[in-house]
Amino acid sequence: MSDSAISEALAQHDTRTAREFFRAHGRPDIRHLPGDWGWPWLGHVPAFLRDVHGLMNRQYARYGNVFIFHGPLNSGVMMLGPEANELLFKNENNQFSNFLAWDLTFRNIFDNNVLEMDFSGHKNHRKILQLAFKRPSIEGHIELMNPMLIDGLANLPTDKTFMMMPFIKRLLLNVGANVFLGEQVSESTEQLNQAFVDMVSATADPFKRKIPFTPYYKGIRGRKILTDFMHANIDKKRATAGRDLFSQLCNLRDEDGRQFSDEEIRDHVIFVLFAAHDTTTSALSSVLFSLADNPDWQDIVCREIGDIGKDEIDHDDLDRMENTALVIQEALRMYPPLVMMPRYSLKEFEFQGHRIPANTTCVISSLFTHYMEEYWTNPRQFDPLRFTPERAEDKKHFFQYIPFGGGAHKCLGLHFAQVQGKMFLYHFLRRYRVEKKPGQVFKYNNVPLTFPTNGLPLILRRSP
Repeated sequence: MSDSAISEALAQHDTRTAREFFRAHGRPDIRHLPGDWGWPWLGHVPAFLRDVHGLMNRQYARYGNVFIFHGPLNSGVMMLGPEANELLFKNENNQFSNFLAWDLTFRNIFDNNVLEMDFSGHKNHRKILQLAFKRPSIEGHIELMNPMLIDGLANLPTDKTFMMMPFIKRLLLNVGANVFLGEQVSESTEQLNQAFVDMVSATADPFKRKIPFTPYYKGIRGRKILTDFMHANIDKKRATAGRDLFSQLCNLRDEDGRQFSDEEIRDHVIFVLFAAHDTTTSALSSVLFSLADNPDWQDIVCREIGDIGKDEIDHDDLDRMENTALVIQEALRMYPPLVMMPRYSLKEFEFQGHRIPANTTCVISSLFTHYMEEYWTNPRQFDPLRFTPERAEDKKHFFQYIPFGGGAHKCLGLHFAQVQGKMFLYHFLRRYRVEKKPGQVFKYNNVPLTFPTNGLPLILRRSP
């Protein structure tokens, strides 16, 4: 297949043709590149699951910023640093495909999502989706979230250890069911939430086989539950003007009058649930630990929240939470929810003296870039002031701070995620302070996203 033919298939999101192309081209010959092949068959998967940051540091020290990675389903090349981020994110001349990079992760679980789409097809879908994240829509979401967060945070146990991560996840799932689906918390919501959790777990299953009781099998079953719910409600949503995302996508039109099809609505809503919910759960977990680990910054944020002093906040109040924003930025630097981002090369290219063949999966890392001493002062230290205009450490290179990706595929729900994170912290810190046990460290892994492995045990105290 010619370059123009596969590019056109990707732009049209012709998944059958794209998958046939992937199978036909197989794994490229990358033996000329630096690196090793890890364990037999498993490759670098065990090291990746155990400590991806440590793996990248070791390989970087040994091989430099370009080296091979290997796994049972795919092999490719790690490309580390802001210059690599820029090359892949800017994607000049449609050199890289998102679909061919992400399909092995999302297939049959989060099919046809906007992150996977390429070129003109991605541009067209994103253009319509952006209408659902304009300020008027976000203000409607704020109105929905205020009472749910107030009620959900009302009576947490204090003066003893409390597992924060499962609580955050459950609360945000309930909020998401309301904001994205228009569903109040009920027995059916619990079923939808569990279906969604199973789908997320399925993306991290390294084998992707439809074997009963495996994460992948449960994820496919979860997708069917969400699909059935959406197809049963689309006609009703098209007839209403609700503030939830599901209703908005059912009624959005571009300037040419085009609407999303039923299947497109289903796929976009399901993926936005994933992209908005789990990344925010990850971010809030790291923020709360960082505040417990740095009580001086917790005091600063609490004073800022106290100065606002309202029961329910609006968009303008969130704009006043400047110190809270600095804390969130620093937590996302140290613990980015998505630590690696792949692209698939459609053409051979050269990067810093290395020839990268066509049909190679190329992976960049936000986590590695966020700790490079060339760009960050004492990168292992929690220091939100590095993001102030006076220091602006994140501005040394446009692609050195990438917790939300970059380029045409930069996170569509970036603004919503910031709003939801600030709202949670506002309502939480009006009521509680968080403490950690002496010597407690942040235990986490990075698969499929950055989550605490121990449930994030923290001690809650009533605010004075």
